[in-house]
Amino acid sequence: ALLAKAAEYQCVLNFHGANKPTGRLRTWPNAMLYEGVRGMESSGLQRRARHETILPFARYLAGPTDYTTMIFTERRRDSTWAHQIACLATFHSPILTIAAHPQSILDNPALDVIQSIKAVWDETIVLPGSKIGELSIFARRSGDMWMLAIMAAGPARTIEVPLSFLGDGAYKATLVRDSKEKPDAVVLEETTADKNQTLKIDLADGGGFVTRFTRQVSEIRGSESP
Repeated sequence: ALLAKAAEYQCVLNFHGANKPTGRLRTWPNAMLYEGVRGMESSGLQRRARHETILPFARYLAGPTDYTTMIFTERRRDSTWAHQIACLATFHSPILTIAAHPQSILDNPALDVIQSIKAVWDETIVLPGSKIGELSIFARRSGDMWMLAIMAAGPARTIEVPLSFLGDGAYKATLVRDSKEKPDAVVLEETTADKNQTLKIDLADGGGFVTRFTRQVSEIRGSESP
């Protein structure tokens, strides 16, 4: 009844703090989010990195979730800042409800990348190497922009990720890496990339990694030529 009345008035709903998903959004697409998850509000959760590398393959299969994603305080527990940014790019939520204080986002070195994370994506690919509870590797596309988001749980490691999901031509790549000095910092890097390359990525304990791939200006102009 609530969803029907909301639809009548062209309102969307977020069922926060209640209601596990039951498929109602297939009938009522104005049901944007259901919480039904042990989200960021659960301050007692210690193994957050493992929890967040399980969710994309479990709870999120049942539909979009209000996790109140991404935080840069100690509530992130055993996860790094890069891991938290990767959460925002990985978790399916057509309304991005963010846990972090607005000022902590504005002060973050990765602000530009964070601002480019979409609420809705045109394409999502789960890449090889992903393992429930250990490693989540997602490539997501919005228009010509691709984003690679990686969340890890457990000890530090080095992985390699082929960029074969990219389209033809060259991309500008903006990388957000774990800091080697401390978990509450990120390292930014800019380079170029194409689909024939493989990225070598050092992940910290509970670490993460995000890269935004945007078309080079020359490539965009070339594709528009008659």
